[in-house]
Parts: sequence; C-alpha cells; structure tokens
Amino acid sequence: VVTNPTNIFYLTGFSGLSPKEREAILVLTPSPVLIAPKLYQTEALKLASKDLRIEIVEERDKLNELIGKLLKSAKRVGFEETSLTYAEFAQLKKTLKGSKLIPVKNLVENLRLYKTEAEIAKIEKAQIISQKAFEKLIPTIKAGQTEAEIAQRLEKIMKKLGADGVSFETIAASGKNAALPHYLTGRDKTKNNEVLLLDFGAKLKGYAADITRTIFIGTPKDEHLNIYNLVKKAQKEAINKITHKTAAKGVHNAAHAVFKAENLHMHFLHSLGHGIGLEVHELPYLRAAGQDQLEEGMVFSVEPGLYFPQWGGIRIEDLVTISGGKPKVLGKLQEEVIIIR
Repeated sequence: VVTNPTNIFYLTGFSGLSPKEREAILVLTPSPVLIAPKLYQTEALKLASKDLRIEIVEERDKLNELIGKLLKSAKRVGFEETSLTYAEFAQLKKTLKGSKLIPVKNLVENLRLYKTEAEIAKIEKAQIISQKAFEKLIPTIKAGQTEAEIAQRLEKIMKKLGADGVSFETIAASGKNAALPHYLTGRDKTKNNEVLLLDFGAKLKGYAADITRTIFIGTPKDEHLNIYNLVKKAQKEAINKITHKTAAKGVHNAAHAVFKAENLHMHFLHSLGHGIGLEVHELPYLRAAGQDQLEEGMVFSVEPGLYFPQWGGIRIEDLVTISGGKPKVLGKLQEEVIIIR
C-alpha cells in the first residue's frame, strides 16, 4: 500500500491538490490499482492503462473500504512506515484485520535515488531558471529593501521565466540573519556593508531546484571576502572529490578539511548536501557520519557554509550529478563575488 503522495506521483503520474493531503492511494495486488475519490475522477481516469487500473470511490473516507476488498485474501501487507499517521495506521489495521502489516522504509525512495536522463533534464532546467532569475534580480537590489520584498520579487521572476512554482519558501537573510542556516524570511531591511544570503529554487513539472547565493551590499570587509573565498574553495574541493561510488561522507569531509585547516570548522553547522528531485530534500545525504554512496544518475546539492552570529554567514549551493564517472554541475557555478554598491 503506497500512501506517500510524492511516491504515488512518481509511480503513476497522479497529483492531487496538495502533497500533504491523502487524496489517492496506490495498491499493488500485485498489479497496480490507483484508488481516487470522485473529486479526482477526470484526472485519475486519464492515467488508466494496461499497467495501471483506476478505481473511483465516492468520497476520500471510502479509500480504506476498497483497500480491504482488494487485499482481503492477503496474509502480509506492506505499508510505508514514514508516511502514515498513527490514526491512519490504526484504520488500515482495522481494515486489514486478517493481514499482518509490515512496515517498509524507503522502498520507492530508493527507486527515486536514480534519475533518468529526462528527470535530470527537468531538474537542470529548473536550476537554470533559478540562476537566470537571480541574475535578473541582482540589478534591482539596494540597501533599504525588506527581505520579504526581495524574496517575493525573486519568486515572481522565476515564474515569469517559466517555473511552475517554487521548490520551497524563498529564504532572504540579511546581515546577522544570514547566520541562521534555515532562517525564515522576515521584514528586516537590507543595510550597507552587510551580506545578503538567498536560498531559493524553481519547480518545474514536479521537479525541484535548489540554489544559494551570498552577495555583499556596500563595501565588504576583507574578513568577509576571505570567508566567501574559503567557502567557494571548499565547494570546489568537494565537487572535485566526487566520482561514481564515492562515499558521501568523504565528499563532506573534503569540505570540512578546508575549514579545519583555517580552524573554522566549528562554524560549519550542517551536512554538505542532500539529494533532490521531486522533493527538495531526499536521498542521498552528504554528511560526516552517513553511509550513503554517490552514484551515476543521482542528483544532490553541494552547499558548504560558515556562520558567525556577530555578522552573518556565507553559503554557496549548487546541484551536481554524476555522468561518465565524473561530477557534472547543473547550470553553472558562481565564479565571481557579487558586490552591490
């Protein structure tokens, strides 16, 4: 029984109004049956094929009823252990009281790890839209604008360039706010001689982009420029470490070593990166203690950062895949320092 809406979209192409709503369920009996409420009958029936049967129920609360009929003779039934709430699990257990329920972790997510060329092309196009939007945003930024104003303008530009939406709520963190890796964009105003960190991404045909750029407004201090260049060096060292079947922790540690050589590693507050695809955070994870391995067809972020509560932080993030055994950056790296005077 597949209940995660993102996994259902991946396997069938069905997408409801919200990825947080339980608007359809996929049952493998073993042949796949997509159960959807009448509300979505038009969208669901379009997906019918020799490989996918569609069943329509009157209301969403009838989904479980049909699961019971489809699986009435099943002795063992697997379910996605990280998808169901306790109440949903209790209901499924009641519906399938004659079956043993088996929790399964990352069954579909492990399939999603490896992207097809078509999937990578969608992610790359979303990433390029994000980068072009950033380029168009730069001339419009000046001291005195609010973080929210800048974030909203950036999202508007991405949509104008062809994005279907955004991968996540845009982060615009000015000054000391940039010291918080997952800062919530607020009403603070940008000021001269401070950093502005932007973390954002376009979404295209279901696939997410993710990019972080840090810029300087006014005249940057030499110390801050040195930190920027160190973060850029760490990113390049990490990318150069990537090959087919590289241990993800080895790539993380390559960036960490750059910071440790300058005795700044304690200011590196997070893992180096994460997988991306239909979701902005998915397998694999590039972290010091992780067991993940990077392989051909995976797409993931490389985003080293250093954070200082006194003045802010610097993070640079790009997306990378592995092609022909070598790292391939999706879009292009930000080579030059951006200073807005």
